[in-house]
Amino acid sequence: MRLVKILGFAALVFIAACATRHPGADGLAQPPRPAWIENPGDGVSSSAAFHVRGKQAQEELAISRAREEFAKRYGVTISSDHDIAQTTVNDRMSSVSEKAIREEVRDREVKAQVKEKWLDPVTGALWVWLVPSD
Repeated sequence: MRLVKILGFAALVFIAACATRHPGADGLAQPPRPAWIENPGDGVSSSAAFHVRGKQAQEELAISRAREEFAKRYGVTISSDHDIAQTTVNDRMSSVSEKAIREEVRDREVKAQVKEKWLDPVTGALWVWLVPSD
């Protein structure tokens, strides 16, 4: 009887493992990542994962990260302060967020534009490619 239980449990684990979906396991090829993610040329690539405030906030975060990286290349200093205050009263929590961005440019104007965006279907991360603009 004990052997039957062990074999039944092993079979159950095996079936559960086979039923688990993995990216690409359905026989469909996953779309390749764009080449500009690894090799952005004169631009920069940056990403942002899931954002609790939605797709627009996710895109703004990815672009903000790309701008900061792009600015570093040209001697621009960008500082960002993000303050979050959380309060809990009687099992109810609330959060207040405030973000301040300061840019310092010395004798240089830096312009950039988003050339492409790509949403990773596996991870849900949004990638942006920021390039110099004219």
